[in-house]
Amino acid sequence: MKKKSDDRLRLVNANVEHYGGPDPEPGVLPETFFQVNNEVLIPLEPDLLAMTELTHAQTRPGASPDEVEAADRRFDTQQTLLNMEGFRAEMGVGNNPTGCLVRRGPFLFGADAQRPVLGHNTPPTVLTLRVPGAAAPIHVGVGHYSFNSPLDRNREAFGFTRLVDKVKLDRRPPTEEERSAAAPEESSDPGWSACWLLSDTNELPEEEGELVPHPDWLSVTDDTHRVHRAELLPDGTWRGYTNVDQVMHNCRMYDAARWAAHQGQLQALAPTAGRARPDQGGPCRIDHVRMDAFTIQAVEEVHVIPMDGLSDHDIVVVDVSKRKLVETLLRRSVEPLPGWRRQPLLPRVITPARAAVMHGLTGNSPAARAA
Repeated sequence: MKKKSDDRLRLVNANVEHYGGPDPEPGVLPETFFQVNNEVLIPLEPDLLAMTELTHAQTRPGASPDEVEAADRRFDTQQTLLNMEGFRAEMGVGNNPTGCLVRRGPFLFGADAQRPVLGHNTPPTVLTLRVPGAAAPIHVGVGHYSFNSPLDRNREAFGFTRLVDKVKLDRRPPTEEERSAAAPEESSDPGWSACWLLSDTNELPEEEGELVPHPDWLSVTDDTHRVHRAELLPDGTWRGYTNVDQVMHNCRMYDAARWAAHQGQLQALAPTAGRARPDQGGPCRIDHVRMDAFTIQAVEEVHVIPMDGLSDHDIVVVDVSKRKLVETLLRRSVEPLPGWRRQPLLPRVITPARAAVMHGLTGNSPAARAA
């Protein structure tokens, strides 16, 4: 197991159920909120933390001053606990807004890092970040897809392709001759970018190559949930919707867990939700970190941290090599991966307990050494 090192950049995708729940009384944050941060997120030392369910940490227009103060208190507390800078998207039609916390130093960003992306039921948090050593921007989107509408999820996936379009896979660094002819005042932006999408997709991945099978939809007793997640075919059988996964694969956005599994890390394809909901089909893998065909090659390890007792979704951890990431952003020696090629994997899933995963990921951290 690789320990924390200067070369590691850690991305974390977390759907903490209702962000710990409501305040038990005014001015008092829930115990689950502190447990998640103190027992899991602080020891992980994330450099980028996607929060796909910032319930109680954002308000709608017209909220009372007390509601705004309570939401700000919760979000400010997490920023302080993690020593990270936070960004929140606006509220949408749902009650679970998105947000992202970023560590300054590993990432470079200014006051204009955040920008809106329209067309989502739950507005995504969209940031433009850079890393030292490479001028190419990284467009980060944190999303929570529609839970009840496959049509909306499909539309939201296409909405994110606005960010993917900025990758420009065909762009290459200029030659020495072109560089010498460039005007001094020209922007250092190379004309291409990276794209990272961290989401609760509320939809299954394509089945081939996965280790977690799709549910037996005929045995699902929550009929409304089945309609949300699967389509009824003419022969009377049901098929799980995989539109989001198909859109992302078709525009060459790689699932980091699948990438890691193809490098031998089969535990990366463990389920991320559904273990406590047999009525909805049981374990499923719906929380994803997707990266473009260049920067996915900087991924070194992917882990799923079980969150039993703390949340209804598990946490996905993606460790990236800073050195390799810079190489992919410079594009001087790294070729993009081809379109996704499905490959069958061994039919087994390794899902260790939370304590075992946390020990492996944090055993060499400053927090662990101080304990």
